[in-house]
Amino acid sequence: MRNISIAIHEQYQKQGIGSKLLDCLLELADRHLGLIRIELDVTARNERALHLYERKGFKKEGLLEKVHYSQGALQDVIIMGRVQNF
Repeated sequence: MRNISIAIHEQYQKQGIGSKLLDCLLELADRHLGLIRIELDVTARNERALHLYERKGFKKEGLLEKVHYSQGALQDVIIMGRVQNF
């Protein structure tokens, strides 16, 4: 299993950079690697990221409580998955 992370500095958010990065990753996964399933996790409070992932075909699959430390507190994490039907 391989993991990657996407993080956009605050100064550059809301410019479509995350969407373009995700598009490149999904094209690589679909066209070149032939991946059928892709999973990700995202903090439950990151609504912009959740919306982006849902637009790109990811579905919420589960919740992990208090698993990621951020902003001085433990945050819940949502597990999402995307399955390609070839």
